Amino acid sequence: MSKNFDFLMIERYTAFLFETANFAEKNYVQGDFEGTLTKTRKIAESITKLILEKEYINLPNRTTFNDALRELKKIVKENDVIDAFYVIKGIGNSAAHEINSADATRENAIKALHQVFTILVWFIHKYVDPDIKTAYLEFLEPEAEKLYQTAERKLIYVQTVNNESGMFQAYEGTQKIGEATAPDDDFEVDWSPNSEFLRTVGAKRINQYMKTAGLKFVLEWVELAWKKSTKSWFHDHDVHEVLKRSGVKKPEHLDGAEWFKTDLETAKNAIKAVKEGHSALQTISEKAPTYEIMLRPEQKSAVEQTKRNFKKNKKMLWNAKMRFGKTLTSLQLIKEEKYSKVLIMTHRPVVSDSWFEDFGKMKMSEENYRFGSETRGERLENLKLGDTPFIYFVSIQKLRYDGGKANLTEFSDVDWDLIIIDEAHEGTQTELADNVLKSLEKPETKILALSGTPFNIQDQYDESSVYTWDYTMEQRAKTTWEYEHPTERNPYETLPKVNMFTFEMKHKERFTDESKAFNFREFFRVDEHGELVHKADVNAFLDNITNQDSNTDYPFSTEQYRNELRHTLWLMPGVKEANAFEKLLSAHQIFGQEYKIINVVKDDKFDNNEVATAGDLNKVRQAIGDPSETKTITLTVRKLTTGVNIPEWTAVLFLSNTNSAMNYLQAAFRAQTPFSHEKLGMKKNCYIFDFAPDRALSVMAESAQVNSGVGKKNTQEQKDMLTRLLNFMPILGQTENGMKSFNVDKMLTQLKKVYAEKAVRSGFEDDSLYNDNLLTLTEGDTELFKDLNKIVGKTTKVKESQIVISENGLTDEEYDRGQKASKKKKKQQTPEEKEILERIKKAKDQRKTMISILRGVSIRIPMMIYGMKLDLAQDISITDFVSQVDDESWKEFMPKGFTKLMFKQIVQYYDAEVFIEAGRLIRQRAKSYDQLDFIERAEKIAELFGTFKNPDKETVLTPWRVVNLQLTKTIGGLNFYDDNFVSTTDGAVSNLHWVEQADSQKIYIDSAKILEINTKTGLYPLHAAMSLYYKKLEENDDSKFEADEVYKKILKENIFAIAKTPMAKKITERTLSGYKDFETNVQYIDGFVEAIKESPARGTAKVEEIFNNVKFDVVIGNPPYQEETNNNRDTPLYNLFMDVAYKIADKAVLITPARFLFNAGQTPKAWNDKMLSDNHLKVVYYTQKSDVVFPNTDIKGGIAVTYRSISENFGAIGTFSHL
Repeated sequence: MSKNFDFLMIERYTAFLFETANFAEKNYVQGDFEGTLTKTRKIAESITKLILEKEYINLPNRTTFNDALRELKKIVKENDVIDAFYVIKGIGNSAAHEINSADATRENAIKALHQVFTILVWFIHKYVDPDIKTAYLEFLEPEAEKLYQTAERKLIYVQTVNNESGMFQAYEGTQKIGEATAPDDDFEVDWSPNSEFLRTVGAKRINQYMKTAGLKFVLEWVELAWKKSTKSWFHDHDVHEVLKRSGVKKPEHLDGAEWFKTDLETAKNAIKAVKEGHSALQTISEKAPTYEIMLRPEQKSAVEQTKRNFKKNKKMLWNAKMRFGKTLTSLQLIKEEKYSKVLIMTHRPVVSDSWFEDFGKMKMSEENYRFGSETRGERLENLKLGDTPFIYFVSIQKLRYDGGKANLTEFSDVDWDLIIIDEAHEGTQTELADNVLKSLEKPETKILALSGTPFNIQDQYDESSVYTWDYTMEQRAKTTWEYEHPTERNPYETLPKVNMFTFEMKHKERFTDESKAFNFREFFRVDEHGELVHKADVNAFLDNITNQDSNTDYPFSTEQYRNELRHTLWLMPGVKEANAFEKLLSAHQIFGQEYKIINVVKDDKFDNNEVATAGDLNKVRQAIGDPSETKTITLTVRKLTTGVNIPEWTAVLFLSNTNSAMNYLQAAFRAQTPFSHEKLGMKKNCYIFDFAPDRALSVMAESAQVNSGVGKKNTQEQKDMLTRLLNFMPILGQTENGMKSFNVDKMLTQLKKVYAEKAVRSGFEDDSLYNDNLLTLTEGDTELFKDLNKIVGKTTKVKESQIVISENGLTDEEYDRGQKASKKKKKQQTPEEKEILERIKKAKDQRKTMISILRGVSIRIPMMIYGMKLDLAQDISITDFVSQVDDESWKEFMPKGFTKLMFKQIVQYYDAEVFIEAGRLIRQRAKSYDQLDFIERAEKIAELFGTFKNPDKETVLTPWRVVNLQLTKTIGGLNFYDDNFVSTTDGAVSNLHWVEQADSQKIYIDSAKILEINTKTGLYPLHAAMSLYYKKLEENDDSKFEADEVYKKILKENIFAIAKTPMAKKITERTLSGYKDFETNVQYIDGFVEAIKESPARGTAKVEEIFNNVKFDVVIGNPPYQEETNNNRDTPLYNLFMDVAYKIADKAVLITPARFLFNAGQTPKAWNDKMLSDNHLKVVYYTQKSDVVFPNTDIKGGIAVTYRSISENFGAIGTFSHL
């Protein structure tokens, strides 16, 4: 795509227009001229409103475009601009209001783009940035761009205008020296000066703009703009500068910076002069001036802000990305402030050399400074004795060695003016490191912290004490310079643009971890022989990303893509995984044949080894060799992701689970290192490929200083930051129709949806449901959690959660070091390691307490949201949720003693937007299932319930698998599983089948009356309804099968259920009828349990009363097992429910605790005897391990499914044996 509208990205005020303009060009390239006309008209309308706002002219809300233009004519004096508005209005009018408009032609589309370009250039120069040199802006016809294009080669051409007609006298005796981009798809063509190939490329470029001017051109010369002496590319303005310095004049009557009054030979000599490093033509023989370091504007700003800040504060943080030039800028600050004693301390000693080299570049010696360190320059004792100012470099490791006792004293006796902490996010957040710094600080000492990823320390500085220079600022500066200083060398030019592509892993559900994210460590799991356990899946993954498919566009799927992505870095979960994966890559038909695989962690013992040796770097560099002749893949875990640069890398591939924004960004930007090569060109784009989209979006949002969707309001400032991020770092996601760009609203929404989806998928166990308040607890908050823990902790089996240490003040690096230290014997652990281990322990305990308490409440919420009878269009906020649940249901579904008031106190810890979105997802999903066939709908509803968790041990939800087992083993019916009740499918084939039992023909009939005695989810009556429905389908021989009518009749006449609470009634009704208005026989019986406890006869009477003495054929279900009492001996209830079931129906299928089968437990002995001697009762299924049936439960004596039929004589159970 052209760069016609890149200037819109410079300012926040116009950044939002860039996306629309960009899409208008894409529409043009794709032949969607109607789309181009519509979008250019939208831009024209938006600009009109902006101009009138700028001029303080208020128009009525319903003002038409025509009326607005009428007002605009009174203000805008430039006729070409007004004309452009009316041209767009004219040709865009029908496109905006008619389908297949006759005006939607290629000619009109390019005209509209050109006119909107004219308007926008004028607008941005007049109202936004008057420093833009509009004379250098020219409109080019948009062309299709390749998806992955890492580099470009420049060529310089010389042309003039054909004046045979004599109509273009102004061009007589002139030459235009311009530049163009050469294609990158063929190294073997003739690249020699003025070759036929280069002339073809040059002519194509000239034709893009000369055609719109109506001029015939003559291409006189073209050659590559490559400077061998410096191995760099140059620009046309470098040639222009040589001509100007040589006295060559510009023509008087021609606009444009590229035209000169000269001949071809002089132009060619000017090109030669640039290549040879001359500032003017050889006749003048002026050499280019010696290069001196000049700070860039942002570096000067950092110095100035720091000087101001140090007048009132002691601390300053430079949050500056890689390649900002932190060392050079720091040295400039030292010079300007004339600090005499400066200490540079860092956790990364290898950067000592770069400080020493930059000390020389900045000519610090000329300012009388001396440099010292352990290995370079003067010794500290000598510097302390002298009077000259000095800068000393030391590692934090040395300062804190032996608890600071060994070396600290020789540093703490110096009155340091300035202490610079390089890579301040590393190794500084410990009590020992803090004590070291305190020992070095004096009352007047200033502290300057330098970091490119200060996520773990930024909150220690107030806003005025932080200078930020991030990726978007860098790219904005790059773009701004291009437009404001078009004739000067762009100091940011070599910094490539970053593009992010996210892809979904296939069959991801098989490899999700406890947080429901794709688990790369499991995917790449290695057995004891060092082989990949899931080798077939990993091979399939490699095949997928190398096979061409326009809907996926995987980065290695075509030869052209592979030629662009020649040298890449792949991040793996661990060393063992990398070693096993290396073997698979080497054997692969594409990667093994085309690429050299370099595994830099092959001999490492630990996954967290960050230190890259010279040997590691040499291994990569030797494999790359001539980068245009080779292709390489470098496998790593943490090595080479910080502090080192391989310029040839063009992409980073994430196949690991790092969620640390700090570690992620350090690795991701490895490919952004500048690189120029004669054959490959200058690196203009680099890529991040992430196969965990949720993680990618979260990290990038955090990098834009937008909290990852957690509890933060989407302010305009945040939207502006995301707009800039997406303009300068396009993020594309995989869709069914190929790769699509994220826009700001979509990304904000997507972030919320990502978290909501994770919340729903995990049954509200996922951490994303909570906001930042959870991580900043006050003392009062802690007391609240202690009180809640006493309540929730009694009934919740806490699931060990994934520990996110960074949220507890620990860096990933410290956590890794702690893990490594934990493998040592205690005597071998250093004091610092012991301190880290203690902090990790406290962090785990705190997190476990807070999250498990909230989870103990949260997991009860989804099922209640599912059942709520509210209009689907009405969102359920967290406050609405409380009011929608009746008190009786609250007591049933929430922990005992946990009141609505308590819930209102913890509402502050939930992300309100994620809560709403999660609720919407649950309800929309349930609603969407109404469109399916009823059997398929049942499967989907069961899947949804599979995400819901057991509220507690008193309210156990019966899994769909168990419902199938219980019913089909007794009364038969439709089985959705295989015969072992393990899977619903065999590969891609459904396991759905009918199971016939002795009583099936008596139960699944038109007159059947089936009752669930204690419904919580509605899955029991749903299964019974599906069996009846299936029979109707089987019997049907009429092509006009009215599915809705058949199912509606079944619910009305055959299916009945008793709900213990009003909410359970709503949930069951939702399960049975969805959002359709089908009549059901689900009844809430107030005081049912109390009536049964009084006597089974009383309970039976309640049932008969509520259902008008219906005679039930069979009772099914999972009754309440027990009731908590204050004497620590729970009172059983299931025996009473069994008695009622046997009274109201001749048949009953119930699943209960099994202790009565052994005449044990709290059920009365007389009742046990009655059951064991009942000839009509048999045990169909028994397991001693209750968690086989109900996950995460421990029911003593096991679980039994019993079937009682008054018409059958099974023989007494007697002494039960399960062997």
